[in-house]
Amino acid sequence: MTGLFRYWSAPLRAAMATAALWAAAGCAYVQPSNMPLTRQQAEELTPLVPVPASRAWISPDGLQLVFHRDLPGGAEQRVLLANHTPVAGDNQMVLRIRQTYGEAGRLRFEDFVHRIGGLPAPFEAFSPGAFIDGEDDLGPYSWAEERVGADIICVLAIRRLATGRRHLPAQADAMDILLRNCVVGSAEQALRPILAPSVMGSPQGTASAGQSRMLSALAGPSQ
Repeated sequence: MTGLFRYWSAPLRAAMATAALWAAAGCAYVQPSNMPLTRQQAEELTPLVPVPASRAWISPDGLQLVFHRDLPGGAEQRVLLANHTPVAGDNQMVLRIRQTYGEAGRLRFEDFVHRIGGLPAPFEAFSPGAFIDGEDDLGPYSWAEERVGADIICVLAIRRLATGRRHLPAQADAMDILLRNCVVGSAEQALRPILAPSVMGSPQGTASAGQSRMLSALAGPSQ
């Protein structure tokens, strides 16, 4: 674990360290009743904690680790994927579910990126105007690529999924997904974790009998 820990990104190392400290202390932050937490404060004070892979909301190939945290009005997961390239940082997916009460609307790219702590390398300076539009069986998604050397390609992809033909976790109305994946190969290979076969269901198959595991997307990111 120590060797693997060394190669995780700073946010995930911090999340693991915070979770360990909270477990050791046996306590949590308590806000005075007359001082309710803002949404931003609640997110800053809620650590990501490791959970079994069976609790992942999706089932991409190469899944390594899953981190989870419950947030006001929703929850977040970070799914770490295998990385067989020398590119710094984690291959990962960031997933956020939330209850929109029928007002899911469009995914606001800048707001989403702000809430997840910024974009991963090598896309730190990326502008949403450079997205390429794609579509699969679940609807639209948007993506961009960055080539590293002769045979490595990194993709940044994002999509919104809404309730419709597949049950979303925790009675959520929308799931926003961001992928950063660097591979030795093609853009098509790098995009696989965010495409329909990977996001149609979770590893434990939570769809009930007779319920389709298909999803329908509302919209891609605003540009």
